[in-house]
Order: sequence, then structure tokens, then C-alpha cells
Amino acid sequence: MPPTLAQFLQQSISLKGDEITAASSGAPVVKVLDPSDQREVAVFGIVSIGVTRSFYVERATDFPSALRDPTRLHFALFKDPAVVSDADAFSLPHDDLKDLAKCQPHSCKLKLPADAIARLRAILGPAAPSADSLVNAYFRARMVDYVTGYRARGNTALLEYDDQRSADSAVQVFHALLSRSPYTYQYAPSLQRYLENYPADRPAHAREAIYWSEDDLPGLKPTLTIAHEVVYAPSELPGSTLIATKQLYADHYLDGALDLTAVVDGAKVGTAADTGIYLVVLRRLHFDDLPSGGIMNVRGKVVGKLRDQMTASLRSAKSRAEQAYGAAHESH
Repeated sequence: MPPTLAQFLQQSISLKGDEITAASSGAPVVKVLDPSDQREVAVFGIVSIGVTRSFYVERATDFPSALRDPTRLHFALFKDPAVVSDADAFSLPHDDLKDLAKCQPHSCKLKLPADAIARLRAILGPAAPSADSLVNAYFRARMVDYVTGYRARGNTALLEYDDQRSADSAVQVFHALLSRSPYTYQYAPSLQRYLENYPADRPAHAREAIYWSEDDLPGLKPTLTIAHEVVYAPSELPGSTLIATKQLYADHYLDGALDLTAVVDGAKVGTAADTGIYLVVLRRLHFDDLPSGGIMNVRGKVVGKLRDQMTASLRSAKSRAEQAYGAAHESH
């Protein structure tokens, strides 16, 4: 393990020596961090993988393949410029359609701005046979408009949620999540600037995608999310490639989410050229409501499921990458 990575794990994540040894040996190590905001869940994970960084990053930037996941029910990339057909595969579950008919500003089970709530109630009002298809058509068009606005204006285009009186805006939550990841500022200020100032300050050679997905979150109902992923090797952090995934929208539960993944070269030993990599992941999710304690300890259940999901995800990433790497070398 590179000394700088070991130091980061000890000082910033508070991993113990045996946990660092386990990560070096190829076992996934996962730790739930203690956030200052009790509506936030922060999960850290690390695993060593026996492939080169260039091989892993090449696969990660094959977005149509890399974004497929066993927990992902549907997904599609948005073209640039985005078009309605990018969202053709999306349709709201029937339970969500029923909930929409009862939506009011500050009292809605889907996370929406006030103008969308009013428009959807107008569509659903007559209870016409075509109401379901009209609602889905509205959602698809609104998704495209949203992505187009974000590409033009960046964070200022992010939504103000009006589903609850206490709802936080997406941009407010994003800045809070980023501020609680101080190592982004310390180790990769160029990536931090791009995430905050998009579309300005784009780093050279960054590769990125904006996509929608319907995700099966552990213990929760399927959730539509729109996200922006950036893959970038910052010059100020040699031997590493960073993958940042920034949530732009979610229709349930989440006011915001930020995934930061570092693909870090292992330390060279002697004349060895192929040292493997470490996959280092920090996932921050901010929920609109996360009760804790007592018989309705929703937070405890969600944290446990997210910890298990991170462990399974690291194990799967290691297995898939090493199998593909071995197959590629056999073919040569």
C-alpha cells in the first residue's frame, strides 16, 4: 500500500492496523462514518484489486457497460444535447402514479417542485384513461429539460423540492456533502472546483456522463435518480484516478448523494511494473427523513443495509475486474 494512502486511512478514516492489513490482502473493508448531520449516511470502503489502473479506468469509462449494476432496474445515458428518446425506457411505478393523484405542495410522497406537482395534478385530475401515459410523457420531457438546464447553468439549475415543508434544495445539500469531504479540497482541488462550478473549470481529459437510473435501494422502494459522473486523473494526485458521481435528482428519500471513488496504484516493490490497485470509495447519502432509535429505527436498518451493499459492491468489483483482466491477458 502506498504510504500516503495508509496515512489517509489512519488519519482521515481512522482505520486500524488490522483493517489496513485486511484491505492489502484483498478483503473488502467497510466502515460507517459518523456524520454531523443525522439525516446523512456516510459509508467508506476499500479493496485491493489485481489489475492495472489503466485497465480498470478503461472499463469504468465504458459508461454503457460500467453503469449496469445488479441493483439497477433500468438506466440510460443522456445524449448531448439530451432528447426525449433518452428516457423512453422510464415509466413510473403504478403505486407512484396513485400517490401523485393525492400530491399537494408540502405533502407529497414524491420529491418534486411545486410547479411539477400542480401540473401533474392537472393531468391526473380528470382521471382520464390516458392519464398514466400523459404523466410518464411529462416526466420524460421534464427529465430532458432538467439535464439541458444543468448542462447550461450548472448547480443553479438544481431543483428546489416542495414535497415537504422542511425539504432542502438539491444545491444546498450538495454543497453540504462536498464540504464534509475535506480531502476532496486537500487532495484534488481541481475536481472540487469542477463539481462546484460546472460547467466552468472543466479539467483537461476529464470524461463524464449524465444518466438516469431506476435503482433498487436496499430496503426501500425503487427510486428514479439522475446523476452526473466524472472520471479524472488530477495532476496534483499522481498515481490516482478519481470517479465522482453527483446526484442531480431523486424522486424518493434522497435530498442529495455524492460518491467519491479513487483508483490508486499500489506501491511498487523492487522492479515490479504491475502492482495492482486499491479501490477506495466514500458514499454520502442525505435523506429527507431518517428517524433513529426506538422501534422505528429506520436509520439503523438503512445503515446496516448500505454497509452490506458496499461490501457486496466491492467484492463484485474485484471479482469482475480480475476475471476480465485475466481473460484479456489469456487472449494475448
